[in-house]
Amino acid sequence: MTHSFAQLSKKVCFAFSVAVIMVSCSGNDDSVPEVNVSVSDSALAAKSDGIFEATQHIVESGYNYIEEPGRMPNSIFGASCPDFEVNVEGTQVTLIVDFGPSCQLLSGPEVSGRIVLEYGPRVGGLRTIDYVYQDFYFNSNQVTGGGQIIRESENNNGNPQSSLNENITVAFSGSSVTANRVGTRYVEWVEGVGSGTWIDNVYHIWGDWETTLSTGFMRTGVVNPTSPLVRGLALCDYIVSGVMQITQENLSGTLDFGDGTCDATAILTVNGIEFTINLD
Repeated sequence: MTHSFAQLSKKVCFAFSVAVIMVSCSGNDDSVPEVNVSVSDSALAAKSDGIFEATQHIVESGYNYIEEPGRMPNSIFGASCPDFEVNVEGTQVTLIVDFGPSCQLLSGPEVSGRIVLEYGPRVGGLRTIDYVYQDFYFNSNQVTGGGQIIRESENNNGNPQSSLNENITVAFSGSSVTANRVGTRYVEWVEGVGSGTWIDNVYHIWGDWETTLSTGFMRTGVVNPTSPLVRGLALCDYIVSGVMQITQENLSGTLDFGDGTCDATAILTVNGIEFTINLD
């Protein structure tokens, strides 16, 4: 934790507990409101962002593998798994991506279960894809729910882009806590399009969503396209940069995922006070 209150000439009082950090400051002329931050819940909400983004990428990778293989012929999927089942009825396609009891992706994570996608023909360059997770696990964390993707094969920048309405829940491994995220997410594939390998792929992510934990904790997050979350696939499981504007526990602040370095930390800033969040 870092702070810079010397210039305020105030007495700073800190009260610590395992899950909550409370900070209050008082002086002769003015005061800074008390800060009551649940660090453990903030960390779980941030961790859930990484799981949600990683699993969403797996969904779109399954679609790309079947429908746009030329853009990434060497995908995150290995030679032995997953299995793909394609069923066509008229203009409607059902794609089942089956990872079985265990499948190690080339990008690192271990997954199991199935993802089912349903879609029709492109209309005006756009395709609507409905998807749902079935008994799906990502690094032992159970992921349920699904959403709807509007897939644009080429945006104004010439890149693939998707918008997504999602309602997804993750049950954390080794914990009784669950996290649910509802909102709208946009992702642009900005680097590595058509290079033939997944290693150089980079994605920009923005939108707004609400994350609710079963503990009662709630956080709203907004990511602007001018400062998007950045996820690269070069053997990194984390969001590596970008800033999320957050509101939680009647407080507003930011969650900064860093400068591009692949690490497991983010910085939560509330009322000028910084808290280091461990994404693991």
